[in-house]
Amino acid sequence: MRISARCEYACRAMLELALRFQSGDPVNSTLIAERRGIPEKYLVHILLQLKRSGLVQSVRGAQGGYLLAQAPNTVTLYDIVTAIDGPIEDQLPLGDDASAELRPAWNRVAQGLKSSMQKILLNEIAENADKPDMYYI
Repeated sequence: MRISARCEYACRAMLELALRFQSGDPVNSTLIAERRGIPEKYLVHILLQLKRSGLVQSVRGAQGGYLLAQAPNTVTLYDIVTAIDGPIEDQLPLGDDASAELRPAWNRVAQGLKSSMQKILLNEIAENADKPDMYYI
């Protein structure tokens, strides 16, 4: 499976919104772009796609910006990936008749990925974001 840059940026933006969820204050796209290294013009389109999927909401006005539409403990990595890149099952290799024997194996792989991503919650990612990587000697 290949994760698109657009999907990676969406995950970064969702992480930033999750980290600021408790404040209840909208976060503007400029701040998200700066903090997460995302080109702002590209980010605006990603946020609109996430909004259409029901993962974020926008607030208009001078103090406006974006908020998570749901609590981070209800949003999975799978929700974000499918909002941006579509269902994993649609990303299987060639779908012609010559690959019919392989299709069940690819479907099992897709189901495994789906199951794994559905177990990863946005709040878990946010909780681990502040922890430094372990260094062992």
